Amino acid sequence: MPYSIDPGHPDCEGFAVVKDTDGSVMGCHRTRTQAERQVAALYASEPDLDDDDGELEEERAEGHTPTGAMIDEARRGLAWREEFDRGGTAVGVARARDISNGRELSLETVARMRSYFARHEVDKNGTGFSPGEDGYPSAGRIAWALWGGDAGRAWANRIGESQESRIAGGEPAVISDIDGTLVDGDRVNTELVARLNASEAEVYVVTGRPIARLSATVELLDSIGLDYEELYMNRGANDVAHKKATAERLLEEYDVLYAVENDEAARRAYESVGIKTETPRFTVDRSAFDEAVAILARLRTVE
Repeated sequence: MPYSIDPGHPDCEGFAVVKDTDGSVMGCHRTRTQAERQVAALYASEPDLDDDDGELEEERAEGHTPTGAMIDEARRGLAWREEFDRGGTAVGVARARDISNGRELSLETVARMRSYFARHEVDKNGTGFSPGEDGYPSAGRIAWALWGGDAGRAWANRIGESQESRIAGGEPAVISDIDGTLVDGDRVNTELVARLNASEAEVYVVTGRPIARLSATVELLDSIGLDYEELYMNRGANDVAHKKATAERLLEEYDVLYAVENDEAARRAYESVGIKTETPRFTVDRSAFDEAVAILARLRTVE
């Protein structure tokens, strides 16, 4: 049963998981990651998904690229199926075509692959699965290849386990403000930018700037060279309330190590939810000072 994620569904605040066949809402979630986890669980609960010979839904690509070994195995499976006229289903053939073409696969598809390999591991015990055996390649061996073979199983398991780890344990993250923290008037906190860029934790920028200044703010962050995961801007709440609420949402998924924030009230709000805070210290890189001043002056005219 195909499912999709709708970030603007009228019956949900946040992200809705919707059954495509009838539009019914399967669940509402505050974050896309939580919605993806439900979609993966829904697909995994359908044990006969790969045996469906009906029409296949078109899936959304979300950035998981097959490896070269997977591509080779899928092409081998397609060639075998054409030669021997056995092995796999319509779903398996469609999967092999996606993989062999190097198409980026969604998290939902990764969940399907994990489910397939877990259910069909037993096929390896059948005669004709291994080279040199009578009947090689068996129908089970061809079907296995269509899904990317051993390389596909390892790839899907690695992505799935990483996702589960992220949900359960929380990947490390840090929070940074902008005004008075990353920039202050004509000054750029080059030391902080460099430290955040070097961190292995994901960087989330949480600012009191209104969403109306989105374009100028994105340009500013690009101009100072900050490598960040996501930008959270204020949509009308009190600045401190906005920052605290954003931090609470991030804590649902991540291990937030600390927040860099110049405002004392905001620091207290972060600390109230268990996040350590730092007060920014400005040290100016003189070689970059003139360029930074010019960039900031230009951006202020844009705003």
